[in-house]
Amino acid sequence: MSSSLFSGSRMKSFTTVLLMAAGLITSTLSCNNETATTVPAGPQHFTIASWTQDLQYVAATPSLLEGSLTFKGKGLEANGSRYIWHKEYVYLMNLPEKRFVQYKMGTDGSLTQTSYILTDGVVPNYFQSINIVDDNTLLVLGANDSGNNGSIGWARLNVPDLKVVAKGTLTVPYDAAKPGLEFYPGKGYVDNGKFILGGYFYNTATRAYEVDGVKALVYDYPAMNNLKVAQTNATAGGIGYDYLSSLTTDEEGNHYFVASAGKYWTGLGGKSGVLRIKKGATEFDKDYFFDVTSQVGRQACLMGMNYVSNGIAFGTVQYEELMSSVRDRLKNVGQVVKLDLRNQKATLMNVPLSPVSMVRSPLVYNGKYYTGIAPVDQPAFIYEFDPAGDANAVKKGISLDGGGSVQVQLIAPHPTR
Repeated sequence: MSSSLFSGSRMKSFTTVLLMAAGLITSTLSCNNETATTVPAGPQHFTIASWTQDLQYVAATPSLLEGSLTFKGKGLEANGSRYIWHKEYVYLMNLPEKRFVQYKMGTDGSLTQTSYILTDGVVPNYFQSINIVDDNTLLVLGANDSGNNGSIGWARLNVPDLKVVAKGTLTVPYDAAKPGLEFYPGKGYVDNGKFILGGYFYNTATRAYEVDGVKALVYDYPAMNNLKVAQTNATAGGIGYDYLSSLTTDEEGNHYFVASAGKYWTGLGGKSGVLRIKKGATEFDKDYFFDVTSQVGRQACLMGMNYVSNGIAFGTVQYEELMSSVRDRLKNVGQVVKLDLRNQKATLMNVPLSPVSMVRSPLVYNGKYYTGIAPVDQPAFIYEFDPAGDANAVKKGISLDGGGSVQVQLIAPHPTR
C-alpha cells in the first residue's frame, strides 16, 4: 500500500518539488548571467566639431550646459565641410584630401579616428550629399567639379566598416540649351521604396540661382532609377541644402523640407519656409506651405531646422536685408526661430544674432534643441532651447574658445554603455 502511494500521489508531489527547484535554479542563474552581462550606464559626453580662428577641430566635452571647451590643443584637428553623426560614430567629408573620415565616440569621452574612404571616383568626386538610410546604410551623392551634364553619381556605404556595396549614376534634370545650368544634390530620404531628393539649380555661366517653383527628385530605391519630378509653386527656391540641417521628420513619419527662397540662398528673394511630403507619398502636400518669411516680418530666409517633438521644430533664419552678398552669412545675420509646424507659427527666440553656421548640424537630445551661437567678436556659447516654452525658454550653456573665433559645425552625443 505504502509503495503504491509513493508511486502515485507522493511521486507527483516529489516531482513538483524537483521542478520548482529546477526552475528556481534556472531563474537564479539567468538573473546572475543578466547581472554579469549588463553594463551600467556611464556619464554622458558630447563631441563638438568647430571651425576656429586657425584650424578645424573635433573635441569632446562632459557637458553642454556647465563649464567651457577650448578647442586649441584639445581633441583632433579635422578639416571638414560636411558633418554627420550616426549611432556611436561621427563622419566628416575632408574636401582637400577627398577623404570621408569616421571617428568613434567612446563611452569615456574619447574620440578616435577609426577609418576613412577615398571618395575620388566613387560618386565620382567628393560626397556632396550624405544621407542616413537605416542603421547600416549611408547613401552618398556627388558629381564632377566641372559639371554634371544631367548625371550625378551615387553610392551606398555599409557602416560602420565604410564599404561601398553598390554605386552608379542617376539622371537629374538638364537643359542642353543652358550648359551652365546644373543641379546640385541636397538632403534626401528613403520612404516606401522611393528615394526623394532635394537640391537646387545654379547657373555657373550667369553665377545665379535659377528657380521654377520648387522641385524634388523621386527615384526607385535601391535601384536609383525611374526619375520623376515632384513640383510645387508654393514658393520658388531650393530645398534640402546639402550641408545644412535642412530636412527633418516628425513622429508620424511625415517629412519636412526647408525651402530657401532667399536672394542670397537658392532663390530670388521670395518667401522662404517649410514644405511637407507626407509619409509614403511622393508629391508635396498641396495644402501645406509654412511661410516663415511673412511670419517673421522682415526679409528672412529660412536656412535649416530640426524637429523636436509635438509639432515643434527649431531652425535659423538669415536676415537678407542685412546682407549685400552671400559672404555676409558669416556676419551677425542669423537668428534662432521656433517653428510650430502644425499651426504654422514662427517665434523668434530671444538670443543674439550670429553667423548662420549654427544651422549646420545642431542636436536634438532628451527633448531639447542645442546649437552654438557665436556672434562676431563676442563670446560663443552652446544654447539650450525648450520647445515647451516661449521666446525666452533659452538656457546659456558651455562657453567655447577657438582662439579668436569659433563656429560650431556639429554636436553629437556619445554612447553611455
